[in-house]
Amino acid sequence: MRACPPPWRTRASNRSKSATRMRIRSSLRFRAKSFSDAMTRRYFKAPTFGLVRRQTLMALTWGTALLCVGLLGCQTSASTTPRSAWSTLDAPQHAKGHSWHVNGAGQVTLMLSNPRSGEALCAVVQGPWRGGSLDIPCVELAPESDLVTSSTTHAHLLHAGVGLDRWVGCNSLNYMAEGPVLQYATQNGVVDVAGDGGWNVERMEALSPGLVLGSPAYDLSTRGWPMVPITEYLEAHPLGRAEWMVPLAWMMGDSSAGAQAFAGVRDRYEALVGHRMEPGKAPKVLMGSVADGVWHAPGQNTFVARWVEDAGGQYALTAEDHDSNVALGLEQVLEHAAQCDLWMMVVHDLDSFTVSDLLAQDPKHQALLNATDEVWVCNTAKHDYFGALVVQPDLILEDLRSAMQLGQIGPHGTFQPLSPP
Repeated sequence: MRACPPPWRTRASNRSKSATRMRIRSSLRFRAKSFSDAMTRRYFKAPTFGLVRRQTLMALTWGTALLCVGLLGCQTSASTTPRSAWSTLDAPQHAKGHSWHVNGAGQVTLMLSNPRSGEALCAVVQGPWRGGSLDIPCVELAPESDLVTSSTTHAHLLHAGVGLDRWVGCNSLNYMAEGPVLQYATQNGVVDVAGDGGWNVERMEALSPGLVLGSPAYDLSTRGWPMVPITEYLEAHPLGRAEWMVPLAWMMGDSSAGAQAFAGVRDRYEALVGHRMEPGKAPKVLMGSVADGVWHAPGQNTFVARWVEDAGGQYALTAEDHDSNVALGLEQVLEHAAQCDLWMMVVHDLDSFTVSDLLAQDPKHQALLNATDEVWVCNTAKHDYFGALVVQPDLILEDLRSAMQLGQIGPHGTFQPLSPP
């Protein structure tokens, strides 16, 4: 294994080898909850889809949104139209976990679902629900609602799409990388709401957010908190993850800003996809690492595999048609590795990650080093792989392309050759 490998095209000769700071402002602690106070606050800008049916959305959504002052759960009416009969207003270009529909009462409804299974998880509307009985949870958004996030990724999606003006709390601030989002949190007193079971109940009650962005794994129904499940991490395309900035912007009242921001990301990404290698010459790439003798790697139908393919490579686990991580025995992995040109890993190390660190994780990695031509590493302690880079997938793509096609470190340095001991 070479510490600084040559370009991949030399591989043929080698293939034979086998809570942090917390500030709760008095205005948050003593915020009035009365109807008159809510009505005197500044209302949303009328949300639009920008690149989709702008006027239709505005007309349908805002008839009642200005009268909504709280999130009281879904109401049931005598007349009900099944979700299957709702008309589709707009579907995203790459994401599978969200879409907009018009319910039986003519109300624009954001539907959130599991991108892999298609299971409906939640409906979100601006103002009181008017669509009759519903078989899934529903969140009714009040104008100018403050929000809390459970993931650093959510904050970056908001920042990229519509801004952070109403972001007041987060239960993962300790994991936030240095950058403009963390700087905003520090300067504006975003509250660390991490606690037992994931949440500090006292701080959450003091903030009284109108919206909580979280994972479907959280069950906040007993608390009465308005939790909206965000499933960007299950999307099978890097652009599908980034496209979640659009529904988050819609919930904040300005989806046109989110749509325009995403269009820029999409255009930059797709411009890079066009630079592919000649058929039959694409380098084969192995992802993942060994833990306790078992190899764990992203499956074939994941955003990681799509990144590799869009960068001009061939993902090694094409036979394993899985949507999530794949667990393989070491013998199976060695069979894959013997046919691969590059082994690429995502690690977290505050210092430089070296061969010694890799072998300290599991000595069985030595067999992979012997079987693979080149090893490249993305260190999440140096690059915000789970935050800022989610909304900038083109940066990862450009660096992957440089490593795979040229054997060189890319312009953003997100992937580096594995350092010697």
